[in-house]
Amino acid sequence: MTSNAAYPVQLSTLRWGPPDARPAALLLHGLTSSAGTWWQVAAALAAEGWSVTAADLRGHGASPRTLGYALDDYAGDVLTLAPPGNPVRGWDLVIGHSLGGAVATVAAARHHHWARALLLLDPVLDVPEERHDALVTDLVAELGELDPAALLAANPRWHTEDATQKATAARLVSPYVVERTVRDNERWQLEPVAAGIRSRVRVLAADQEQGASFTTAEGERLSAASPTFDFAVVDGAAHSIQRDDPERVVAEALALHDGLPGVL
Repeated sequence: MTSNAAYPVQLSTLRWGPPDARPAALLLHGLTSSAGTWWQVAAALAAEGWSVTAADLRGHGASPRTLGYALDDYAGDVLTLAPPGNPVRGWDLVIGHSLGGAVATVAAARHHHWARALLLLDPVLDVPEERHDALVTDLVAELGELDPAALLAANPRWHTEDATQKATAARLVSPYVVERTVRDNERWQLEPVAAGIRSRVRVLAADQEQGASFTTAEGERLSAASPTFDFAVVDGAAHSIQRDDPERVVAEALALHDGLPGVL
């Protein structure tokens, strides 16, 4: 059974900090992760007085499973989320990792007032169609191999809780969700979309020698194309920057918000 009908689903969320506090941040995880994997960044921002919401994307964690996993579908879901204290004002900051960065990009381009700023962690903005088969094979194979001990061995900078949360999240994601997320997006080319975002956009790219998804070439092109865009490479960090260097992510979030017009 297949369907091309696009409709939003109600996402499961976790919250840290006072619900009516400002600034308000929304955190969007990557493929095969979940809201709980943001625990370090979320707790640190809440300690700074922020209201923080992290969502399970469709097909992940406790959120509904569905037939469609196009980026437009993912974006439609997150666009229904608003800060609990003042839903009209929108998010002060959206932080998205990997797939979550792509989803945030599409959502912010569709609705310019949804977020005042985006902080994207090694976002996946380009997936050539010729790579789809190999990517699906690799990602599905990883689902059966993830356990905390193996994750810590492969990622020595992670906290033990990061490994536990990631392994738990991966067990809740099916090969179907992984495959459809890749194949429902035949033209995964988001550079032009990112260049059209009016909100402030800051990208933290992984170290290019650690298998970064976001390249310096992409960053240079987008910096030239958009006055609201800039990027930096986090030396030594692999793809999951929020696990390798959560302190850097929190510091960047605070600095990005402090630099927004009208923020005291």
